[in-house]
Amino acid sequence: MYYFIVNPSSRSGRGKLVWRSVEQILEKEEVEYRVFFTAYRYHATQLAREITSRNTRVILVAVGGDGTVDEIIGGIQDFSKVTFAYIPTGSSNDFARSLDLPISPEAAIHNILHPSYYRTIDLGLASYRGRRHYFAVSCGCGFDAAVCHEAIASPLKNLLNRLKLGKLTYVGIALKQILMFRKFPMTLLLDENGKLHFKHTYFISAMNCSYEGGGLKMCPDAQTDDGLLDLCVVEGLSKLTIALMFPTAFWGKHLIFRGIHIYRVKSAEIYFTGGIPFHADGEPFTIHNTFQVSCIPKVLTVIAGK
Repeated sequence: MYYFIVNPSSRSGRGKLVWRSVEQILEKEEVEYRVFFTAYRYHATQLAREITSRNTRVILVAVGGDGTVDEIIGGIQDFSKVTFAYIPTGSSNDFARSLDLPISPEAAIHNILHPSYYRTIDLGLASYRGRRHYFAVSCGCGFDAAVCHEAIASPLKNLLNRLKLGKLTYVGIALKQILMFRKFPMTLLLDENGKLHFKHTYFISAMNCSYEGGGLKMCPDAQTDDGLLDLCVVEGLSKLTIALMFPTAFWGKHLIFRGIHIYRVKSAEIYFTGGIPFHADGEPFTIHNTFQVSCIPKVLTVIAGK
C-alpha cells in the first residue's frame, strides 16, 4: 500500500497541480493507494504519525518541498517499517538534488512504482531545550536561518515561484540579510572532544546532504550514508566578502574564502548567547544559548534515483 502525504500549497499551489498528474498515473496503473492533504503547519507530522503507528510496513510518499519531507520524517514512529519516497514540488528541492532523485512528477512516480534502487540514509538529529528534531537536509543557526525565517512568509517567494524562479528567493533575501545581520560569538564542541571559539560568526550549518538553500553546495563532500554530519562555519568575513562568496557556493567553490571552515563529526554542541534564528530543513525556529546535533546512521530506507 502506498500512502501519499501531499502539501497542496507547496510552491504557491504547484503541489496540487503535481498531485493531479500523479493521480492520473496511479489510476491508469491501478495502484492501491491512499492520499492525505496537509492543511496547516505540522499537519504532515500528525498524518505520518497516524499512518506509521499501525505496526505494518508502509511505503510513505511525500509530495511537497523540503519542509514537507522534514515534517513527515518527524512523525515516523518506526523507521524500520517505512520505505520513504519523494516527489519534489518545492522551491528548493535540496533533498532530491542531493540524492539524485527525479524532479519531474512523471519520472518521480514511475521511479516509485517501478524502483530499481534503494538507499538507506542517515538522518541528523537536533536537540534543544528538551526537544528533538530530525532533519534530512540540514539545520543551523545564524544568517542562513534568518534567511529561512524571512523566506517562509515572503511575497517575493510567491512571485518567483509563479515565474518558476523559486530558488532565487533565497538569493534575494540573502542579499538583504547580509546588510542587516549582526555577527555573534560562538563556541563549538566537536564529538565531545575539540573545543573551538569564534568571535564573529555569521552562521553554522550542520549538513546531512551536500546542498541547502535552493542549490547552495555548502558542504560539497557531505554524504547521506557515511555516519557523519558536515559542519560549515562562516565567520570573520566582511559583508562584501559574504556577498561575493554566496554565488560561488552554487558550485561548491566558496571554500577558497578564509573564514569558511568545514568539520566532519558524529556529534557537536553549539553554544552562544541570546536568541538566534535557527532552522531545520528550512523550517524556522528561534532558540536560546545552545543546541546539539548528531548523526543517526543508516536509519531511513529511501527509493533512490540511481
